[in-house]
Amino acid sequence: MFPRIPSLSRLLVSLLVLFPLASLPVFAAEAGGDYTLSRQYGSVFFRVMFQQYLNMVGRFDQYAGTLFLDPENLANSRLIATVNMASLNMAEADVTETLVNSSSWFNTTLFPDATFTSTSAVVTGANQVDFVGELAFLGKTRPWTLHVTLYGGSDGELGGSTVGMLGNGTLNRMDFGLDQYRNMAADEVNIEVNVKFNRN
Repeated sequence: MFPRIPSLSRLLVSLLVLFPLASLPVFAAEAGGDYTLSRQYGSVFFRVMFQQYLNMVGRFDQYAGTLFLDPENLANSRLIATVNMASLNMAEADVTETLVNSSSWFNTTLFPDATFTSTSAVVTGANQVDFVGELAFLGKTRPWTLHVTLYGGSDGELGGSTVGMLGNGTLNRMDFGLDQYRNMAADEVNIEVNVKFNRN
């Protein structure tokens, strides 16, 4: 008499006994990597004290950037960001035009962009990084630091498919040759960046 062939269900049970699920490899979700800045919901502002009684605020509407994020070791992360200086938007159109076009200010015909390139990243807290690097603006390149807090995006954790960034920095306009009208505008300019990056 021929031996009975195990049914499919009995065969599966036997395989589970021999190779329990716990022994199967577990593939972790992809984390970090290369990201591209999205302007959706984002903003890039500058603020400077004007005539000692209010902060003059401007918003730039055209900007781009790339981020390499290592969520396991944020010190390995890198950032490059560029702002189109002619995309300035302010409450007064004539003030905007003066800042964008005047040779005393942004002079965007000759210097259309400002670009920050990080050379190192210093971890300062939980999901907090100082991107240290160089800011190229108005034909001059100077050391600059952007203080950043990173947020998990649609995946709910840092290093998912979307990463949020809130960044702040200050610069002295004298360092970039903006040395006129000091009786009107303060030397120190505050920069605020609130953007998101989508993983490539």
